[in-house]
Amino acid sequence: MAIGVWVLGDQLSLQQAALQSCAHPVPVILIESHQWVKQRRYHAQKLVLVWSAMRHFAQELEAAGWPVTYAIAPDFVTPLRQWISAHNIHEVRLMQPSDRPFRDFIATLDLPCAIKLLPNNHFLWSEADFQQWAAGCKTLVLEHFYRAGRQRFQILMEGKSPAGGKWNYDAENRQVPPANLKPPPPLRFCPDRMTQEVIETVRQGNFDQ
Repeated sequence: MAIGVWVLGDQLSLQQAALQSCAHPVPVILIESHQWVKQRRYHAQKLVLVWSAMRHFAQELEAAGWPVTYAIAPDFVTPLRQWISAHNIHEVRLMQPSDRPFRDFIATLDLPCAIKLLPNNHFLWSEADFQQWAAGCKTLVLEHFYRAGRQRFQILMEGKSPAGGKWNYDAENRQVPPANLKPPPPLRFCPDRMTQEVIETVRQGNFDQ
């Protein structure tokens, strides 16, 4: 019996909670589900970014010694079941999805083993931290949360005061830029072979239609 890790497209880090929970490399799966992206439309460029990043991360995992299964399938359930059976997995570890609809989807999955959700460590605040902070607020205002975070983690702070004497420069940032402003050209990268393949897949699949 083995533990397996399911990595989602916005969890591509060796430091993410599910991978970090394993003392040694275990079977890992990443899945491109065409059905999912047809149900929830993505901009073509975003989809290329996500799928290309997933394929590159799969290579990074393999180079680090993780046994990786990369599945391209209509749905999530079929490759998950095949992977679970092939590796005799009794527990799938998954970092808590940040996307609420996907959390609801996870709850509906009918798999032959348990899914263990681990707290998402891609955020400075956990849900429990936020709920504790929010419990003391009469109203929830983003600016107040922003300041609490600055104070809690001592980011751009001078003691108890914001560095420079101001919490933000929103008013200045709303000003019209000068007419003679010459910004640097945008940074561009030539897509590698793997990304070109994803571009073609997305183009042929019409996933953003």
